[in-house]
Amino acid sequence: MINKIIALITTNFIWKITALIFACILWVIAVNIEDPLETRMFTAVQVGFENMDTLERLGLVLLNQEEIESRTVSVRLFANRRLLSQLESSDMRAYVNLSSAIFGQVDWVGESIFAPFSLQLPPAAAANIINDTISPETVRLVIDRLDSREFPISVVKMGDPLAGYISMEPRIEPLTVQITGASTVLDSIIHVRTQVELTDASEDYTTTVKIVVYDENNVDITDKVTLDPVEITVFVPINRRGQVPVMMPSFVGDLPTNHVITNVQIEPAHIDVVGRQEDIMAFDGITLEPIDISGFTSTAIFWQDAREPLLATPLSIQNSRPHEVSITVVIEREEVREFIVPMENIEILGEISESYEIVFPEYLELGLIGVIRIMDEVDIDAISLAIRIGSLEEGIHDVPVILILPSGVRRADDEVNLRVTVSAHEHLTENDSASDIDM
Repeated sequence: MINKIIALITTNFIWKITALIFACILWVIAVNIEDPLETRMFTAVQVGFENMDTLERLGLVLLNQEEIESRTVSVRLFANRRLLSQLESSDMRAYVNLSSAIFGQVDWVGESIFAPFSLQLPPAAAANIINDTISPETVRLVIDRLDSREFPISVVKMGDPLAGYISMEPRIEPLTVQITGASTVLDSIIHVRTQVELTDASEDYTTTVKIVVYDENNVDITDKVTLDPVEITVFVPINRRGQVPVMMPSFVGDLPTNHVITNVQIEPAHIDVVGRQEDIMAFDGITLEPIDISGFTSTAIFWQDAREPLLATPLSIQNSRPHEVSITVVIEREEVREFIVPMENIEILGEISESYEIVFPEYLELGLIGVIRIMDEVDIDAISLAIRIGSLEEGIHDVPVILILPSGVRRADDEVNLRVTVSAHEHLTENDSASDIDM
């Protein structure tokens, strides 16, 4: 049996081989006539990545991932026409195998790494593709080390509260944010802040707001990093503006003889403060420290910090206003001057009985005291004097003088009296004696 089979194969062997080859050629010709091989270009093929977890495992990050995924490539395929006609650009994907791309190139972190594209096709098509070409063949990868740092958060206040109110320093929770991202991106961070809107606010304001990250060009790069937390709570106290008076200080020490304080000027007379309305209303005023005037003979200026009396209170000085108080103490020298006041300059109030006559002195010696500046302007006409005589009896009397003096002038003596003599009329006395004789 075996011999028959061998004889069948070997008989006319050359002709049989020739017939087989000729049959194959005919088959190929027939196939190409019905389904020929050709090359076709596919454009706008999407790009992606494989083994992204490799980056995380190595503590790396791909800086230009978004840029790469947004582009497309062209793919040239060589295969049967029928197969190619069944494919679309959306059926294929060009990808970068990150595992093999960065293998052995970790030292190149921060610089460019060029990696080849690979083509992903449906399994049935992939087995029948004779050749494929991707254009461009490679892509530039920018890889950096993944880092995590803590940054302080600042709050920007937008808008102004209602008139008469002021927004205080915001309080935030938490105070910092943990930012994770590429090392070079973290190096570029200048501001980490958020903002609150306070337009027409008249009471304390609490809100939850998102954190925004800016680089040195003031560009928002929040989408390039990961934040923990993403939002923070902001509390902004809204206080009232108010004014509190500066109280007159007390003075200690003695001035030289004949020197007095004639004026005290406080500037400013009121201090602008901020605080709760009830605290402002309950505060009587700023009490200054006692001022030592020992030995001063002329005007002196003293300075005190108005903040000190407020330290123990809930109030604070408005930053835009000065907090130093100047106390100008005007010190002048006094002197005593004697004035001779004619009797006609003294007004007589009231009348005595017709049975009496009264004798006045020609003048009154009057001692007045005041600072030189004022005393230089005082004359007799500026002084009003008067005495009351209605209740006087016979005899010699020191009648108190009523004085109306110019401002800043006072009498030198504790009392000012005018000595007058009251006596009975002489003719009335003689008549009274005659009557007695007749009787």
